[in-house]
Amino acid sequence: MTSSLREIAERAADFSSFAKNIYVTRANPVSFVHFVTNRCNARCDFCFIDFDDPTTRAGELTLDEIDRLSRTLGANLKNVNLTGGEPFARKDLIDIARLYFRNTNIESIFITTNGSLPDRIERFIADIRAEFPDRKLIFSFSIDALGEKHDEIRKLKGLFENCLKSFRITRQSGDNVFGNISITVSADNCAEAVDTYDALVGEYGVDAMTAVIVRDAGIYKTPEPVKRDIQTAYAEVTRRIVRDMRSGRLVGYNADTLQGRLMNRKNEIMYDLIKAMYLAPGFISQCYAGSLFGIMAHNGDVYPCEILDRPLGNVRDWNFDWMALWRGAAAQDARQWIHDTKCHCTYECAWSFNILANYRYLPRMAAAGLKTGL
Repeated sequence: MTSSLREIAERAADFSSFAKNIYVTRANPVSFVHFVTNRCNARCDFCFIDFDDPTTRAGELTLDEIDRLSRTLGANLKNVNLTGGEPFARKDLIDIARLYFRNTNIESIFITTNGSLPDRIERFIADIRAEFPDRKLIFSFSIDALGEKHDEIRKLKGLFENCLKSFRITRQSGDNVFGNISITVSADNCAEAVDTYDALVGEYGVDAMTAVIVRDAGIYKTPEPVKRDIQTAYAEVTRRIVRDMRSGRLVGYNADTLQGRLMNRKNEIMYDLIKAMYLAPGFISQCYAGSLFGIMAHNGDVYPCEILDRPLGNVRDWNFDWMALWRGAAAQDARQWIHDTKCHCTYECAWSFNILANYRYLPRMAAAGLKTGL
């Protein structure tokens, strides 16, 4: 067999294994979020981290521990999301990313950041691209208002300008680096979220936008009187995002690739679902948190998702063997509980995989597989 035929055969086998896991066994994670730190230079009112708790920042996993863990993440993992806190507060974030790329077969690393440290971001991109030119780096930056208002919301002077600088660095870093600005619609900015979106796209030249809706997690609870205003603003911002994606005003994920078109369509479906659920929470379709997706806190605690306070264990207690923990009794109990209770929420990371893995969304996803699909 020639090397090209062997490569095609290996890709086909990999896809077959991945598809079987997504739609049949749902036994291995395809993505997980690693909260690499709880340290952060911002103090957003809607953050779920209790910065007044002295134990909040204790016990970050070391590089050696991450090295051991990353060798055990299973055969179907495609993506790791590095977040925090502010992930770039860890000066060794380049080394963390390097370990995941070296020790797994992931295709991409997704980094959620406030964009306050553009110099570190620029160095991170340069170093990782030089070593792993065939892997993808995806950055999501947070901007919730314009200028000083954004700095006030996040309580960090100069953040708006640094975040735009960081975003522009990613947009100038080559085809395998993608940067995106995300608006978190909350009580702090719902009155001006639409105007913020229009200004970022029209005046600041931002060509990649998404939106998330604030959710109750950790110590944060959304004020009830403003929930309808938040939902209204989110609905209008996401309507404009979809409109501008279809017109080509926004670039989104690469529409010339199947993966890019599927990701763009997945976001459209997700916006519709979250708009419907936010004011009237209810079960829509099965959640696969704890099956296809999970999170790991900075100290190694593993959970099905960011919302559900149902620990599966700590990797330190499992000799850093992720798949052993994933197959353990607590993980099995959590998956059964999620299934039996029809657990539901508006957590975007979980919804991404719920949409991709659920048959009910396949017709809309399949249409996006065709270049002519709407």
